[in-house]
Amino acid sequence: MKTLLYILAVGFIGLTACDDTELEDWDSAVLDYSGTYLYQVSDLDGNLLVDYDNEDKLEFYNTSADVANELWIDDHDKVFELRSKFFFDGDASSFASKSIAFADLTNNEKAIVVPEDKPLKLDTITVVARDYIRAAIVEGKIVKNGATTIGENITDSLYVSIVLYSGTVSFKSEAVPVEYRSNPDKEEFQWVLDDVVYDATKDDSYLISGHRYTGFTEDDY
Repeated sequence: MKTLLYILAVGFIGLTACDDTELEDWDSAVLDYSGTYLYQVSDLDGNLLVDYDNEDKLEFYNTSADVANELWIDDHDKVFELRSKFFFDGDASSFASKSIAFADLTNNEKAIVVPEDKPLKLDTITVVARDYIRAAIVEGKIVKNGATTIGENITDSLYVSIVLYSGTVSFKSEAVPVEYRSNPDKEEFQWVLDDVVYDATKDDSYLISGHRYTGFTEDDY
């Protein structure tokens, strides 16, 4: 028994003495951006539109390519219903979209969800008005230890000036492959994304300010 305990103790010491560079496996090319943030939303005049709420969180995380200044921003269907891929110039301390032109931006995945009603025939087109089809960051910064939470903990602050572009999304019908039909003997159709059209009269701009989520109960809103 003593021998077994000794082996376990030595093994534990060996594990704790391992080179901590192995933690780099958890790194990403956008590590300084990455995380979950609690936030407020104001208009450009500083009028508060949305206050802090523990249910409203923004997540910044790397894409599958895991390259610098390319990341997802996701609000999990809360305030903006936004999940878009962004490409930035700068770094986490001062960043902005490489372009704010609609044509240069990626689609907001939440805005291009296909209609619930299935098409009844082939080559049908339906056009749907959708908000926030694409988005751009005009200015942003994450300041290390730049915020004090309501629980008086120090964490990173977040500031983002965002512009959201709306318009219409068109979908076209196509045949469902036989292997994916609910009834292989009956022809079925499905919607696929066809095009997005920008309406410049529907731009919305907001200021997002907040801080990195700490997870501490004293910081809950």
